Amino acid sequence: MGVLTGELIFETVRFLVMILLLVCGVLIGGKLRAITDARKAKKKAAEEAAKGAVTD
Repeated sequence: MGVLTGELIFETVRFLVMILLLVCGVLIGGKLRAITDARKAKKKAAEEAAKGAVTD
């Protein structure tokens, strides 16, 4: 019975670690996507401002 209990605890911990890694991956991906989107928006705004200054 001790082996079964140890194996059950091991599998439970492994499952929780995998879920934790998945959640961390999603959170990190979301932060990276937000940074990239902000950078693209800033670049687009700068290009539009430069285009507006040239046509004025």
